[in-house]
Amino acid sequence: MEAFQSDKPIYVAFADDHKIVRESVVFFLESQAEIKVVIQASNGKDLLEKLESAKIQPQVCILDIMMPLMNGFETIGRLKTKYPDLKILVLSGFLREPYIINMIKAGANGYLSKNCHPKEIAQAIQEIVNGDFYCGENFTPRFVTAVRKSEAKTANLTEREAQLLKWCIEDMTYGEISRKMNTTEKSIEGYRNKLFQKLGVKTRVGLAIYAIKYGYVTVEPGPIPN
Repeated sequence: MEAFQSDKPIYVAFADDHKIVRESVVFFLESQAEIKVVIQASNGKDLLEKLESAKIQPQVCILDIMMPLMNGFETIGRLKTKYPDLKILVLSGFLREPYIINMIKAGANGYLSKNCHPKEIAQAIQEIVNGDFYCGENFTPRFVTAVRKSEAKTANLTEREAQLLKWCIEDMTYGEISRKMNTTEKSIEGYRNKLFQKLGVKTRVGLAIYAIKYGYVTVEPGPIPN
């Protein structure tokens, strides 16, 4: 890879709810003359608010997936809508195929494990600024192309089905969920049955497990009992 040639650094934003991870990565990136971290955020909502008021707009956003308030799946959709030229580098503890496929389909320009060396993060940032996608050792260009062309298999959910997945984890009846979604209970049952077919589950518990496993909702840990 050719060294990055520019009089100006690459401006980066980083959203991760684990402070120690965020600060460690930022410390390393700041040691690279060609990279400058201009925004640090603890979740997607925090990131979007800071982008609104930023004096310097980043070229790259490093994004975690499992964050409170607004997770990576929801955040990347909003980023790509409002900031279509912003490159997204996912840095996650999850390397399961559905996570990877969904984030690439949503517009991610790279996907790294949190177990990677910090030098690879810097390399990925440079490559996606100069090009399109950082593959590294985890992916081939052919795989990325297949995902972007929807040749890779993953659950293709409608907006309403995704909304129902998020509500399934809550302690509410389908009638209560229908009022939250401003629709009828019969419609909710229809979305539920479609989800059963698409996801290969048979119960609401199965829907809730899928929603948690694949990042449609983030579950915050409760208090530790005495």
